[in-house]
Amino acid sequence: MTADPWAGALVAALAINAVLGFAYRVVRLARGGPLGDVVGQAVLGVLLAGLAVLAAIGVTWSRWAALAYGLVFGLVVMPLWTVAVLIPLRPGGLDIGFTVLYWASLAVIVASALAL
Repeated sequence: MTADPWAGALVAALAINAVLGFAYRVVRLARGGPLGDVVGQAVLGVLLAGLAVLAAIGVTWSRWAALAYGLVFGLVVMPLWTVAVLIPLRPGGLDIGFTVLYWASLAVIVASALAL
């Protein structure tokens, strides 16, 4: 495992992003949300966990994959999700908290991938 603090930040942010996304989708499912969101987020979580492991052991291309993920989700997916899903839901504190934390973890992913 690499001792670079940026690599540690990248691994942690990928793991947090995977767990946070899945946990939020499960909570939404309990409130009547779609099962497809949970399944999709589970698949994404597995991919992010694999990417985190690769980053942790120092596989150099993993930072580029993490950077691509962070940019695509931060600049395309999350803005669309916010406008098309979050705002029409009349979000509560949990929804807003999830959105802020998810976007923050994406920012850490991008920053740490660039810093490596």
